[in-house]
Amino acid sequence: MIGKEIDTRLVYGFLDAGKTTFIRDCIQNDYFYQYGTTLILCFEEGEETYDPDILSERRTTVACYDRSEAVHAFCMKHIEDSHPDRIYVEMNTMMEGLRGTLPDCMKVSYACTWIDWETFGTYFVHFTPMFREMVADSNQVTFRGCPSKELLHPYAQAFRLMNRKATYLRQDPMGYHEKAFDLFLPFSLEDHEIDINEARYLVFWLDAHDHPTHYEGKRIRFTDALEIRQADSGDTCFAGRVVMTCCMADLQFMSFDLEVTGDMPCGGWCMMDAQAVIAMDAYGQKRLKLKAVSMHAAPPPGDLLLRALPQW
Repeated sequence: MIGKEIDTRLVYGFLDAGKTTFIRDCIQNDYFYQYGTTLILCFEEGEETYDPDILSERRTTVACYDRSEAVHAFCMKHIEDSHPDRIYVEMNTMMEGLRGTLPDCMKVSYACTWIDWETFGTYFVHFTPMFREMVADSNQVTFRGCPSKELLHPYAQAFRLMNRKATYLRQDPMGYHEKAFDLFLPFSLEDHEIDINEARYLVFWLDAHDHPTHYEGKRIRFTDALEIRQADSGDTCFAGRVVMTCCMADLQFMSFDLEVTGDMPCGGWCMMDAQAVIAMDAYGQKRLKLKAVSMHAAPPPGDLLLRALPQW
């Protein structure tokens, strides 16, 4: 019976994305030799392997899942055998819901996703929902072997919408790391009035949610119609657009809280000028809120969806 929570780190990625290499590099850090034992639970085996001599030297045990028993039983058996101070889990993307079957004693403190650039395009097209699940669950996402930062630019909005809190890194073929995405603003933050059209909306939404004070007190003029929705309670309105992050299964209404006065419409599609103000959400975090200055009904756009990825 395990009476303590064990620090656990999940490593996501498709086959041969770099999961084993990452874990192997981690266990060779002096920290692991000096501070306790490590258990590696492998749910997927690729071409890379672990050196038995290094495992022994670094007080590390590896257990590979062969599907002959339940995931929970497999984990508990090896935890009770090795009594580890930490666990690394080499996840199998094809095993749906794997994280949910891990024992409660495995306290996940960190999760990362590794994406191999050579196979990224093919996997992204054919397994988009799996990408979304991995990225949404990760603290860090690394694009391994990507030759140029510019190649990642078309994917920036989609990945940031999958998980706005994650750190995104590019690892070039020589192993150099840098920030993967820069959010380029197509307008100046020095301007007191900012025009937001359909093409600018997602960039504005992302930056406003990350840095609401960028827009405090500014006049925001929406030159394309926004959808106005009323909360079920009837006392709150929202203005925004439905966004397809990566596929039709991932539609989200990316919106702002909206304050309206008088006989302004609170439903349908509207053109709007608004004053940007800062409000506190239920968690005590600053959020950008729009205070309508003028609104009038407008026809919906030809395409009701905004797309985070370009249509090639």
